[in-house]
Amino acid sequence: MVTEDMRERHCAVGDLHLSVRVSSAGLDPEQKATRLAWQVRSTDPDLPGILSDDHVYEFVERALTAREALRLVAHMLVDAGNEFRASAEGGLRFPLWLSAMAHRHLADLTFVTWTGISPSEVRTDGLPADQFLLAVDHVRDTLRSSAVEPGYGLHGPQLRSVLQEFAAKADRDVTVPHPGDPNGTPLYEGPAGDAHEHLMPGRYHAHERHDPTQEIIVLVTPAPLSGGLMAAAYSNADTDDQERTQHPRTPERPADRTQRPPSASQDPDRADPPFPQL
Repeated sequence: MVTEDMRERHCAVGDLHLSVRVSSAGLDPEQKATRLAWQVRSTDPDLPGILSDDHVYEFVERALTAREALRLVAHMLVDAGNEFRASAEGGLRFPLWLSAMAHRHLADLTFVTWTGISPSEVRTDGLPADQFLLAVDHVRDTLRSSAVEPGYGLHGPQLRSVLQEFAAKADRDVTVPHPGDPNGTPLYEGPAGDAHEHLMPGRYHAHERHDPTQEIIVLVTPAPLSGGLMAAAYSNADTDDQERTQHPRTPERPADRTQRPPSASQDPDRADPPFPQL
């Protein structure tokens, strides 16, 4: 579960509870800095523990946001989980309980690293489009990987069901009407996840194929994790539906992503940091 205000963010991944708090730290009027306090707590009765830190980071352009801070801490845990898998107990840089718990929830923590949200609580409504696309790409990749390697990142049928339901919503059957002739032949009709094979990258106003009253957005865009193009059906309560689509336009890429990270299915041991400047 995730809760957030402007300066604080909390995330639960299984029995691991991540908390971050950020505040401004004025070292110099011309320097932007953020004080980051974070805590990771395990409530597993067999592997309990608490690890925390408080540090000041300097940035050239802007201060750290709470969502970025959570992603940074999750990336540290991914490192701990990968280290646990690769190293003997004596070579661990992190506490044993932390490394073992991180390894247990490695795929889910990777999800938090890239999206800043918990996979068990991911939802469509209200999620920003860029984070939604990251979530869809990662969920699809996780489900594909689990089909090849059972158990990959899926700890029980409940979480698998949540991810499958989320992926199904993003891949629902849609109709994309032609903006110049809404009653004529549509631009596309079929599963939203296949729209990128028929449409140019952009943002399309659409509706559910068998229920025209259910208006949605179909996003066709470069896949942020797996490469190539991807498409998904997107619903957002904050979406402005006043202006109808005349020409597709490429969705804006998030400002905090400077390069496309590798696919987890291609190399699960690689994880580029979400904030290379740190």
